[in-house]
Amino acid sequence: MIDTERGAADPGGAEPSSKSKETEKKKRSRVKQLLADVKKQVEFWFGDVNLHKDRFLRKLIDESDNGYVDISVLTDFNRMKKLTTDTRLIARALKNSFIVEVNLAGNKVRRQHPVGNVPQDVDSRTVYVELLPKDVTHGWIEKVFAKCGNVVYVSIPRYKSSGDSKGFAFVEFEKEEEACKAIEMLNNPPEDAPRKPGIFPKTKSGKHIALSCDIPPSGTPSRRLSSWPSIPDSCSTPRLLVHCR
Repeated sequence: MIDTERGAADPGGAEPSSKSKETEKKKRSRVKQLLADVKKQVEFWFGDVNLHKDRFLRKLIDESDNGYVDISVLTDFNRMKKLTTDTRLIARALKNSFIVEVNLAGNKVRRQHPVGNVPQDVDSRTVYVELLPKDVTHGWIEKVFAKCGNVVYVSIPRYKSSGDSKGFAFVEFEKEEEACKAIEMLNNPPEDAPRKPGIFPKTKSGKHIALSCDIPPSGTPSRRLSSWPSIPDSCSTPRLLVHCR
């Protein structure tokens, strides 16, 4: 009698257990992704490309003991706030990093190697993008230009009062030829590129429509072009123009 009752109870007890395992699996997956995102963000901040431009963080490193920066400082950065403000989790995410290292106390982080010299070809690897929507994001720009090469830095100037984009950005590629590819590809989109409202370039009879801003001022060599990638649903239909910096 007892065995029969136990057997009848087992199927019912197995269901919560299965759901619990699935929930735990999803939780581990989210934590794993969060750790990866935190690691990527911190490694970017402490990377050569960013430190050559980030005067605030560079000053903290230069003025600190042995190059260490309090992890709590990173939790004040907007991008980290969106990920986590847990300093212990941040330290955990950086455990296996090849770019930065955490001190024994687990409350400070520093680069493993000295900052390299500023490269002389930054301008030739940088593309200037204008006529962007006010709510454009780093992620969207990186996604668009990843088609052309390895994007190492994106700068989107914003108004301090509202946080809105000023309508332009700088996109730095790892290699000069990737920046050139961006201009070439976006100026000559593939035949199968989507051509719907909000998708660029604007064409008429299969030919690119020249805009007044496509023509650089006299004596100023500049190549500008329309981009064909789709615009985020939250955006209106701005024109996306690009030229070498």
